[in-house]
Amino acid sequence: MRRALIPLVEALFRVLFTYDCRGEENVPARGPAVIAANHPSYLDPLLLSLQVRRPIYFMAWDALFRVPLLGALMRAFGAFPVDIRRGKGREAYETARALVRAGEVVGLFPEGQRSRAGWMEPRLREGAARLAWETGAVLVPATIAGAYRAWPHFAALPSPARIRVRYHRPIDPAPYRGLPEEEALPALLGELQRRVDRSLLPGVKADLRMSLLYAGAAPGARAHEIAAALVVGAVLLARTRWALAWLAPAAYLAYLAVDRRLLPQSRLAKWVRNCSPLVFLAVMGPAVLRALGAPPVRAGAALVAVLAGALFPYIYDRRRTAMSFVRGMVLAFALEGLAQCLWPSAAGPHAALPLFAAAFAAGARTVFWPYAAPILLAYAILAPRWLGWSPGLALHLVAGLVAAAVALAVPYRLPARAPSAPASLAPADPIE
Repeated sequence: MRRALIPLVEALFRVLFTYDCRGEENVPARGPAVIAANHPSYLDPLLLSLQVRRPIYFMAWDALFRVPLLGALMRAFGAFPVDIRRGKGREAYETARALVRAGEVVGLFPEGQRSRAGWMEPRLREGAARLAWETGAVLVPATIAGAYRAWPHFAALPSPARIRVRYHRPIDPAPYRGLPEEEALPALLGELQRRVDRSLLPGVKADLRMSLLYAGAAPGARAHEIAAALVVGAVLLARTRWALAWLAPAAYLAYLAVDRRLLPQSRLAKWVRNCSPLVFLAVMGPAVLRALGAPPVRAGAALVAVLAGALFPYIYDRRRTAMSFVRGMVLAFALEGLAQCLWPSAAGPHAALPLFAAAFAAGARTVFWPYAAPILLAYAILAPRWLGWSPGLALHLVAGLVAAAVALAVPYRLPARAPSAPASLAPADPIE
């Protein structure tokens, strides 16, 4: 069961969390071992197991086994329940000790519960250290970074975030076994926490800073957002002579003002704002094409789905890269409109826009680019051939390539922060 589930769960986690694991070679290939990690989320037993070939038998909170789907997955991965109340975990500890003495790998979370702040709690339970000290099994520290942002203790469900797992060099308990118990266990726990914190704390500080930035004030209207509204309004007004042609662009500009002044800010609000010019152009695209006298886009739903998939990886990428992509896509829309004036084609957007996304992903080496770029390139070539190829489609392909070249050559510039911001972790400027 475990072997069948691991590829599926790992593929899902790599998409949702851009999951990555390093140092799994530090887990012994054979013989007993005790793995001890920080505990930021419900996902931790799965995160630690995906890249390790040997099964890890986790001592996990008994309440987790009552969570639908998660409990079944944890049992499939070899977890066993423990009552985390003080003095109630003796039976689970005996199970863990028997497994270690049988040469298996056992995983524990010394915090005893999920972290309340993202970092490893200072007061650790001694179970992992005692298990290594009593059995002589190596103690393998592991750090889970990013999982607290993906699924903190106060959230009902997880959300996309970058998660990294790192296994550290094993701690040999032999030098500690000659010490009295009251000296050996605190020393082992101290060394464990030192190794985990060394790679955990930078990520925790980054997560805290991102949380503060997401809650900060929204930026003012950006140049490419204003340009999208002005170009759409100008085309509709010039070609249709309709007095209400500016209604939709004016509504979009009003949304930008309301977002800046009135809307409560959050991670979701920032994502919606960043994607808003692309949504606006996608909604107004059919009206603009009619005004230009161009044919309607064939298989428009398929194009929207492809572009949404191309946009998804930028949830995880650097802000500068993500904003460069969005601004470049606005330019690609504009150049595609110009190409429609010169050579109207129902297949033109299928060529220009996915080709821009493919070229930008390859040039900027974005998240998932080895997979995204070839798929988008194939779509940009094959979809127009299926929908009806014509020599003029080369003009639409050029439009996509020019937009990508400009976006890569002139990346988006983030607002400069005041020098005091890093020290206080306070957002000196709005997050983009």
